Amino acid sequence: MIVTNPSSWAGFPAKACHNCRRRRRRCDRSQPTCHKCSRDGEVCLGYGQLLRWANVTPATRARPAPQPLVRGESNAQSGGGGRQTTADTVATCQDTALVHNVQPSLIDPLLSGMSERPRFYIHHFANVVCPDLVSVDQLERNPFRRLILLVEKYDYLKAIVLATASMHLTVLHRHQGRPSQSDLVYALSAKAKAISLLRAALTDAPSTDEAVLLAAIVFFINLDLIDSGRGGWKAHIQAAGTLISSLQRAQRQLDSSLQPLADAIAADCLTYRIFGSTIGRLDPVPGSVSEHINVLSVLQSAEAHSYHCCPPFILQTTMAASRMFDPEFIEQDDKTRMSVAESLLAQARTFDIERWVYGIRGLSEEDDLPVRVQLASAHRAACCLYILLAVSRGDSKLPDTWTQPDDVVLEIFNHLSQIPIDHVLLKGTVWPTFLVGAQTDDPLLRSLCLDRLHAILNTNAWMCPWGYIYTAIEMLQDIWASKDRVAETAREMNWLQELKSLANSALIV
Repeated sequence: MIVTNPSSWAGFPAKACHNCRRRRRRCDRSQPTCHKCSRDGEVCLGYGQLLRWANVTPATRARPAPQPLVRGESNAQSGGGGRQTTADTVATCQDTALVHNVQPSLIDPLLSGMSERPRFYIHHFANVVCPDLVSVDQLERNPFRRLILLVEKYDYLKAIVLATASMHLTVLHRHQGRPSQSDLVYALSAKAKAISLLRAALTDAPSTDEAVLLAAIVFFINLDLIDSGRGGWKAHIQAAGTLISSLQRAQRQLDSSLQPLADAIAADCLTYRIFGSTIGRLDPVPGSVSEHINVLSVLQSAEAHSYHCCPPFILQTTMAASRMFDPEFIEQDDKTRMSVAESLLAQARTFDIERWVYGIRGLSEEDDLPVRVQLASAHRAACCLYILLAVSRGDSKLPDTWTQPDDVVLEIFNHLSQIPIDHVLLKGTVWPTFLVGAQTDDPLLRSLCLDRLHAILNTNAWMCPWGYIYTAIEMLQDIWASKDRVAETAREMNWLQELKSLANSALIV
């Protein structure tokens, strides 16, 4: 059964949050706070019984509101960033049946050394950014929230987390047509500070801090993806690959509470590296992914959290297919190249999607496995399409006995169409949707691909807009314009070959 209503999942509140109930709007009922409230810049009042001040005079209520309450993961292992509450909002709540006396200023000790603005960004990171980084947010089982426990110990990590949250809010406000200048200035300032601190840490930090250094570097990539996906992510990926290789060779035992975070960070880095190599060029360096890292093992360690829901084996096959653009492979004769492509196609086609999905450990009992099957199947077909485009260059035509690219395009889209546009897993469909849109010449199918990308940005309650999605839309429109111009000359254009030749700098995941 396909589950599209989050309230039907275990652990979700039965009623809308107090803000949404007042406004008579549909609430996404996410925990610990409603995402719609956070994205609108509101303080979510939550789902439980509201508190109000007892024995408070009107004059007292008029005083400035105290600092917000931010509950971190250190509190009862909640795993969430918690709920902000101010005296003003609590005092005006009229629909409460129980009166409590509470202190007007409650601040998590973990964040007590921060001023109000950084605490707000940490709250935004925990409640809005972290859910974007996983397939389904499971609160205490979201590994990225564990970063909050480390921000006061590592100044470079604190700076990049604040930069990520403020850039995320910048893009969100820009998308909503709201002022974003102050958040952007803060993000750029925090990013510059993070770069400076990270440089010093890479020189002086002990080897036991390598996992934290890796987390900081990978979040520089996330920062670029939130902004536009066109930043300096290539350099960050190379540096992170060296750290992952070092960690695997040393086989250090991390603290058990940090191991899920390290696994998720490393898997994200390799995923970015693989997708980055598909349409751009990444220069090989000593200690790179292909030389010293057990790619499949790293990807499998975090497959329950990866938001794209692409099987690790398919990602590994995609990485192998991207090497078909290496100079030494291009110089091979057609027969050799076709043989390699045929072998990769067979690997992808024989991979059992359903067995993989239903065997993933660590998923919620209420997770929507049928939709995961459709999304993973779309990724498998996208891998096959990529292989066909990579081997078909110049006068080298595909054998008639092979499935042709246009047939694979329809296969991918058929799988994607089984994923509702308001489903939490829609955020994992950007890459296969981009491939379909770039390959097809059908105006209707192009329009449908655009509609689905815009749905992620505008109508999906589960994900805030990320800049790389805007970049993907712009690239699609540029590809279509080029293909349409070439079609007028009665020639064929392999858009993938064109992107690779231009040394494209965009990262689409």
